[in-house]
Amino acid sequence: MNVKITPSTLTGVITAPASKSFAHRLIIGAFLSNDEVKVRGVGSSKDVIATLSALTAMGADVSLDEGCASFRKRKPVNGEITANCHESGSTLRFLFPIAGALGMDVDFTGSPRLMERPMDALTSCLTQHGVQISGHRTSGRLTPGLYVIDAGVSSQFITGLLFALTLLDRNSQIFLRGGLVSRGYLDITVSVLRSFGVRVDRTDYGYFVFGNQKYEAKTSLDVEGDWSGAAFLLTAGAIGGEVEVKGLNTDSAQGDRAILDVLSRLGARVTINKMSAKVSRGDLHAIEYDCEDVPDLVQTISVACAYARGESVLKNVDRLRIKESDRVEAIIDMLTRAGIRAWADGHDLHVVGGAPRGATFDGGNDHRTVMSEAVLASFADGESQILGAEVVDKSYPDFFRDLIALGGRVNG
Repeated sequence: MNVKITPSTLTGVITAPASKSFAHRLIIGAFLSNDEVKVRGVGSSKDVIATLSALTAMGADVSLDEGCASFRKRKPVNGEITANCHESGSTLRFLFPIAGALGMDVDFTGSPRLMERPMDALTSCLTQHGVQISGHRTSGRLTPGLYVIDAGVSSQFITGLLFALTLLDRNSQIFLRGGLVSRGYLDITVSVLRSFGVRVDRTDYGYFVFGNQKYEAKTSLDVEGDWSGAAFLLTAGAIGGEVEVKGLNTDSAQGDRAILDVLSRLGARVTINKMSAKVSRGDLHAIEYDCEDVPDLVQTISVACAYARGESVLKNVDRLRIKESDRVEAIIDMLTRAGIRAWADGHDLHVVGGAPRGATFDGGNDHRTVMSEAVLASFADGESQILGAEVVDKSYPDFFRDLIALGGRVNG
């Protein structure tokens, strides 16, 4: 699907989409509880559907109706299982160690890009603790002990281990080597584990994981609103309008709530209420910001910087090269097409603000690229076209509907 966007003023109130980060974790917890439980508000993003599909292959008896996932007792599964993760890195990296903890023989499949994404740090840990791995196929049973893992590639590896190690018959320890990235996502994991009565303790070196724990679910659980998705439209408010997003927990463990701090530093007017946030247009100026713990915000921040006076520096963005696409190059391509100077220098991204112009943008099969291009195009000088815009279904299927509701002029 290709869409055309004509510049407009974006103003109004919308409700945040479901948080993928919470949805993935809550439905995995429901699966591990082996109880009858409803997870409400999981949304319909392709990534969450991928996790539900993979869990079904692993024995989940679950149905999805209007965004509510209803779990019943797990079904016994014998022999080799094929679990298709499609394009979801969270699905693959969370469930890989869980399969080992449950002693399942699982062949994990997915898109070519997903199968290329780094897994060595995780698979090395698992093979040292009783799991046999061939490609993306895992068999054998995970054993407790000391897990030493490079934390500088992805926090998703650690989340998968935290879920898995709680199921083993003895305690385990996770020792994190290197700098921990995306700590906020691990805070979400610990928060969800606690909601199931599961205990892990943070230590000076990583985590102490108590073994032989039972996931005890409430009758129903609710998914929070998504700060990552809301960030795109809040950024639109900062550039050229006034946008309020409801259904956001302003005390959330989601690290991407940092978008409010970023937009405030840029010069936007930010108002925070208990379950909503409002951002209004301001006189935007350049900033320097460390993005190591908020990689999913970099694309939308870069768009705001494109409309800000001066040269912004977004630091520690190099991990974006191993996402759904090389997001560093995608940002540079997007901004260059719009007539904005942008370049990478070591670990950092530089953006010189100006007056973006309309252009034809390539979505690059990356949902966050498309959404950032749509926000950029909404205020550019002239009409724009975005190719491959349907990929927003991966995380925010209603993105263009919400953009139109705010006054966006979208055709296609």
